[in-house]
Amino acid sequence: MPAIAPVRLLLCLLAALFTCQCAAPRLDPTRPRLPRLTMDSAHNRWTCRDGKELPFTKWSPPASTPQRGIVICIHGLSGAASDFWPAGEHLPPLGFTLYGMQLRGQGNDPDTRRRGDINSHRQWREDLRDFTSLVRRENPDLPLFWFGESLGALITIDSAGNAEHDHHIAPAPPVSGIILASPVVSLRDTLRPPPVRNLLLRSLLHVLPSKRISLEKLGNSEVQVTSNTTHRGQMQHTAHYVKDFTFRLFREVDVLMRGSSAAAARINIPTLVLYTPNDPLTPPDQIERFFNAIAAPDRQKVFFPNSYHLILHDVDRPAALDALSHWLLDRSPTTTTR
Repeated sequence: MPAIAPVRLLLCLLAALFTCQCAAPRLDPTRPRLPRLTMDSAHNRWTCRDGKELPFTKWSPPASTPQRGIVICIHGLSGAASDFWPAGEHLPPLGFTLYGMQLRGQGNDPDTRRRGDINSHRQWREDLRDFTSLVRRENPDLPLFWFGESLGALITIDSAGNAEHDHHIAPAPPVSGIILASPVVSLRDTLRPPPVRNLLLRSLLHVLPSKRISLEKLGNSEVQVTSNTTHRGQMQHTAHYVKDFTFRLFREVDVLMRGSSAAAARINIPTLVLYTPNDPLTPPDQIERFFNAIAAPDRQKVFFPNSYHLILHDVDRPAALDALSHWLLDRSPTTTTR
């Protein structure tokens, strides 16, 4: 009998896995539907439709510069809006206003108890759509773009590819194009656990959703994110480092990864993909497969041979900023000065 116990445990976990897969958290359609954008001299914050307040970062063009467009930036796992400072320095002199959106559950979430957690990936999609609506309200006549990096790229893919496919979330406002830097549309084989362990891990994602685990315990903290830094080295020098994450958050990221190919087939707006052969998370052939599935005829990919995952923070930064600015300028007519 003792030898059968692990099998029973595995069957129980399997049953829980398949039961929970059909019971993903849904957003409450009855909660307040009035997001608003608030700014003051000390903080930039906005209020989500569920009453949660989140910060954002804004980079504006010089007063005499003709306005060309708006870029909303969506950061990666354990990241923050401030991570887009290279673009925030480079693009405003060309006429672009950048809004760095802070994701709930990540490093600068004002509710420190919820850092490293998310109820559903739909919350990120809803937040991005609402924040975009508020930014659009302030800038009604300018082309607006989404720029996502890593996890932020997955959220961008999900939001752009499901614009008309979720009746529980407000419709997405018009977006002129999307930029995806190092989208984690799949994981390298070296990061995938053996089949039995993978099955157990996937089961635990559903059975113990609120249990927390660090990237160190997952063995992913030493991955090379730039030419000279690992994820641990990068995060130890940032104030927004998140020390651990819930299984629930990893489950929702997995949902985004698994849905990226189907979402690509529904993306019909201009798309720019920035990627590298040295990305420790996603191999270039998987990014190219995703790219080829994008429905938009206006799609472009730019390959940076010397960088790792965080392209804007690596040796190819000048080339990446140059490609980014040219792509945006080509799709943003000049407007009058302010």
